[in-house]
Amino acid sequence: MSRPLFIALLLLICPLSSQGAEQPARVVSINLCTDQLLLMLADPAQITSISYLALEPNSSFMAKQAKQHPINHAKAEELLTFKPDLILANEYSDRALIGLVQKLGYQVETFPLPSSIEGIQGNITRMAQLLGQEERGQQLIKQMNQRLDKIAQQQLAVRPKALFYQPNGYTSGENTLQNTALQLAGWRNLAAELGIQGYRAIDIETLLLAEPEQLFTSSYAPGSQSRAQQQLLHPALKRVTAGREMIEIDYKQWICGGPMIANAVEQLHQSLPK
Repeated sequence: MSRPLFIALLLLICPLSSQGAEQPARVVSINLCTDQLLLMLADPAQITSISYLALEPNSSFMAKQAKQHPINHAKAEELLTFKPDLILANEYSDRALIGLVQKLGYQVETFPLPSSIEGIQGNITRMAQLLGQEERGQQLIKQMNQRLDKIAQQQLAVRPKALFYQPNGYTSGENTLQNTALQLAGWRNLAAELGIQGYRAIDIETLLLAEPEQLFTSSYAPGSQSRAQQQLLHPALKRVTAGREMIEIDYKQWICGGPMIANAVEQLHQSLPK
């Protein structure tokens, strides 16, 4: 069946969603990051479906809670069977899919990927408002801020130098959650100081010349041994940090911006030299 004919049939058979309801009763999320906030803020009865990625324990902070809900694979045919009154997406979600369901009259709300605490707070506030759970959102932000404020009161006079180092030599510079977390925890992020923006590869010579005192990494699939991961075992990396082992920070703490960033900041803070 051609796509135009498929769309025409959907327009005939699919009811338009009811928009503007104070508290949506059938919410569908098609992205891991909106899954996380939905699971944290919504009443379970409001959640009609979440993406299959929410079940992946290495990337989903809410994997245990996700098991209680039906999943979807972000396909128009399956989404419409849920008869959602609100669909949640990410800025990198399939634009064609979003355009289609909007054309069918469904409410779609798209969330950006935050790289700062302010961005995380903004997403929590907006999600809570959409769900009619404003008080729950305020409480989530308050708890996160209290944990971060406690760490801010325990900063060292001199910040030690650190750097995130990922498979294939990728690091995290300005405008990343890793950069935000390192600074909040009391570290200097050498990648940002070297002018790196976002996620970008850094050659090992530049890394060694920067002389980090500590290296951090986040494995997407712990225990795997790809060629890209072998780069993390280069003997020079351990020498430049005076024998200190690379410290693993759970990938699920920041693949999506959320209050779980406080967990990462606490772990980074605890890794400061005594």
